[in-house]
Amino acid sequence: MTIVYIYETNSLECIARPTVTTIEEFKKNPNLFYPDWNEETMKYSTSLLSNPVLDEKTGELREMTEVEKIKAGKTVLNDGSYLDEVNETIVTIAKPNEWSIWDKDSHTWKVDNDLLNAKLKELREKALKDLAEAKLNFLNQPLGIEKAGKKYTFENNERNRNSLSLKMSLMWTLEQDKIKKVKVLNDKKMVEFIELNRSELKVLAKKIQDIIEITDMAEQMAVVGISRYNIEQMLELNVSDFFKIN
Repeated sequence: MTIVYIYETNSLECIARPTVTTIEEFKKNPNLFYPDWNEETMKYSTSLLSNPVLDEKTGELREMTEVEKIKAGKTVLNDGSYLDEVNETIVTIAKPNEWSIWDKDSHTWKVDNDLLNAKLKELREKALKDLAEAKLNFLNQPLGIEKAGKKYTFENNERNRNSLSLKMSLMWTLEQDKIKKVKVLNDKKMVEFIELNRSELKVLAKKIQDIIEITDMAEQMAVVGISRYNIEQMLELNVSDFFKIN
């Protein structure tokens, strides 16, 4: 047993749902299963149709195509899609970016300046935060020291820089020729205190000063760039690149 759906051809409304033995039996004698059957004013379907339509070529009852549903106003196209009426197809154009809106008249994505400026602001704020982190990473990079054939690492953070600067100032004031205890890490990453003379301290101090100067210059360039770059440049921007030394 199966159900046949009877539709009125003018209104295309489903007016009956008789149960039949088989579709073939219904075709042979529809009035047996539905006494009010009228072949001139009715059509049948083996399935319930959401959007029924009579095919212009065959006259058969069927479900509307997507194009037909759009033309009938039953389906609204999403942004980025339009109906190509010449070829009877739905054309979809991918959204190129977050700051474009769909123009239904021209069937194109167009830049919305408010969205563009909001995205630029978001990218610039993020870039400045990333810049602060990249600056600290570069400024606080560890420095190698070699003493008596052994290699050490000076942890070049703000606290250690200030401590070293204070010790060097005292050394010059007291006219000493060395600092007996400079905090470093040995090759096993263990803390040690080593002695550095004036020449060795000058080398270390110059490394620190060079890094500070490069950091300041790179930061200034980055801030100017971030304030001037367009949206494409901001999307490609990696603030760490400003601190790379060729």
